Amino acid sequence: MSDEHAKVVVEKISAIDWRAAEESFEHGTSSARLMREYLRRAAIWVQELQKAQPDPLFDVAQSDRWPFFDLARYVDPSVRPDSELAAELDAFLAEHSSSLLTGRICRAALNWASLSPEALAGFGDLPDPFEPLLLVFERSGAFWIENGFIDFVASRVRLGSWEDHVAAAPLLSLDRAALDAMDQE
Repeated sequence: MSDEHAKVVVEKISAIDWRAAEESFEHGTSSARLMREYLRRAAIWVQELQKAQPDPLFDVAQSDRWPFFDLARYVDPSVRPDSELAAELDAFLAEHSSSLLTGRICRAALNWASLSPEALAGFGDLPDPFEPLLLVFERSGAFWIENGFIDFVASRVRLGSWEDHVAAAPLLSLDRAALDAMDQE
């Protein structure tokens, strides 16, 4: 990734009409499917990172970190986004986002986008974990966690552990037309 990719992430987040997104439920089906894809991708990354770590990333004492955590810090603990981009994102979130969880996720996505190509070199072509989650925010934004589920009003996704999501079927397309078609079914 690069500063340019990090800039694109901040621009994407800043372009979201958070109020409209948080009040819209028309993309519940596709948002739930995108959330499943995020969980699958994050689980694949956790599985890969576990191979290089002597201690588990998530054990009983750390279960609160899954599924919305700063994955970039596990890839490269020294990763820091450009300070101006981080300040721009923080200012935008302070004014427009109503959720602490949303802010935490957006900052984690910025950290991910700030990873150097060298930091990611040993992981082959694993997918960007935050891409589907940013699409959730762009398309609807509104979800909450309750009783072991991520809830989108009309659709729910079982939270589970990361191990529960590793073998999930991938979402074959993140294309907006394909996502819109899911919502029409």
